[in-house]
Amino acid sequence: MFPGVPKRVVLASLLGLIPILIGLISTFNISLSESTKEGFIEIALIYSGFILSFVSGCAFYVASLERERQLFLWFSILPVLLALLSIIIPIMQGFVLALGFLVILEIERKLYKLGSLPKWWLNLRFPMTSIVVLLLIFLGFRT
Repeated sequence: MFPGVPKRVVLASLLGLIPILIGLISTFNISLSESTKEGFIEIALIYSGFILSFVSGCAFYVASLERERQLFLWFSILPVLLALLSIIIPIMQGFVLALGFLVILEIERKLYKLGSLPKWWLNLRFPMTSIVVLLLIFLGFRT
């Protein structure tokens, strides 16, 4: 599933899914109070916004290394703005965050084509983004 990706990176990435999974699991009819369920969901969404901002910062850094990539430098700010927008529109929070992850994946895809990212990068980012987007969409339908 992650060919060529360093094992420590795969492990850290998979462990990073735990808060989102806990948020999603709490949406099922399990014996948790409503406030506890909502707390887990809120943590999962806030955490997703942090991760989106982190990944966006990685793209920002890579784009900043070469003058020819400055357009991507500016585009890499867009997912952070989407993370902030998700706070303003709580009813659409999961969907807006999912959109942000798709935007940053497209930026990374372009940077990869320009040779700015390691050869294994998209082998990690595509499946991880797919998983996160699906989880966020499911969280978006929680009501």
